[in-house]
Formats: sequence, C-alpha cells, structure tokens
Amino acid sequence: MNGVATATRQTAVADILRRTPRHLAGLSGLGMLAAILANGPLASARGVPQYWEPDAATRFGERLADHAAFVPTLAFFFLSTMIFVFGIPFVAGLRRVVREHDPDGLGADVVLLGAALFFGAGLLSEMLSTGFAIVVNSAPAYVLDANAVLGVQALQFAALVQGQVGLGLVVIAASLAIARGHRAPRWLVVIGLTAGGLDLIRPLATADPPLAIVLFLPTFVWIAAISGWLLRTPAAAQP
Repeated sequence: MNGVATATRQTAVADILRRTPRHLAGLSGLGMLAAILANGPLASARGVPQYWEPDAATRFGERLADHAAFVPTLAFFFLSTMIFVFGIPFVAGLRRVVREHDPDGLGADVVLLGAALFFGAGLLSEMLSTGFAIVVNSAPAYVLDANAVLGVQALQFAALVQGQVGLGLVVIAASLAIARGHRAPRWLVVIGLTAGGLDLIRPLATADPPLAIVLFLPTFVWIAAISGWLLRTPAAAQP
C-alpha cells in the first residue's frame, strides 16, 4: 500500500511539474494582454495628441510642458514595461510548446527570433513614445521643437509596426505547431493564422495608423485564446 501511495504522489508531482510551465505561460499571456489593454485608457489620460491629428504640432508643446500630465505619462511608461515582464515568460512557454509539438522543425527558432524582434522594436518604440515628455520634464534647459516631436512619434509607430511583424511570425509558428500536433481546436489555429497573417501585412498600413491599429486587434484575441488554452489543457493531453 505504501508503494502505491508513493507512486500516486510521484505521479501527482510529475503532473504538476508538467502543467506548471504552461500555466505560467498562460497566466503571463493574460497579464501581457491586460497591460496592453490598460495602456489604452492611460494613453488617453495623458492627453498627448496623436501625431497624425491636424493640430498635433500646436498641442504637443503645451501638453508636454504640463507637469500635471506627466504623472499619467510615467504610469503609461511603467505599465509598458509590464508588457515585457509578462511577455517574456509567455513567449518562452510558447517556444517550449512549439518545440514539443515540432522538435525537428524551425518553429521554436522562429518563435525565439520573432520575439526578439518584437521586444527589441517595442523597447525602441516605448522609449521614443515617452521620450520627449521625460526630456521636457527632466532637462530644464531643453527647448522643445514640435516638428521634431512629430517626426519622432511617426518613427515610433513605424518601429512598433515593424516589431509586431516579429510577433506575427511567433503567432504563425505556434499555430502551425499545435495544428501539426492535433492538440488544439481548429478555431484556435484559424484565429492564429489569420492574426499572424494580418501582422505580416500591417507595414502596408503604416501611413494610416488607425487602420494599422484595427488590423492588430485579432492578435489580442489570439493571445487571450492561446493563454486560455494553455491554462485549460490537461497535462495528460500534452506531450
């Protein structure tokens, strides 16, 4: 009886260990998505105009010089770092799943390199996005050039879109791997391939930011869906 109890405990521990990386990845994916979505209202609270708005040049100077508006800007910047904090374990978990489903393919390496592009461009984008507000509020001798702000903000968005192409490759690689392993529902694979494909063509819409933003929305749906799948799938049903 003791031997049976010991074997049962060992099996339970092994099952927990198998589930833990996926649970961590799933929770991290939801945390990453929550940070991205929460930044939307914070971006509005900052009151900083979008660079594509007709009166942006005149509004930038007065808004960036408003010290009261700097608090939500710092909160926005801090919350943006949470995208990296949650995103790294999320992608690491995805890479593990891809490697298990397709050990001899290129998928795991595509996830690694695509994520590196996504996070690298995201870092550059966040720095440029909040950079002028930080300079204006921390360097009293700085003289703001609104035209330069417009240029940097446009470059920021271009870097962001380019980096999200890397995320699109991650989404496609993960979707193909779980489809090959017959471990996920077909709808999840379809959402992934659709979202990833849209991410690859979004650079064509870089000059039309509202359209480019809309095209990224299916990726949010996929992140939520794959995170839920990672949390729900029983260990016995996973490699």
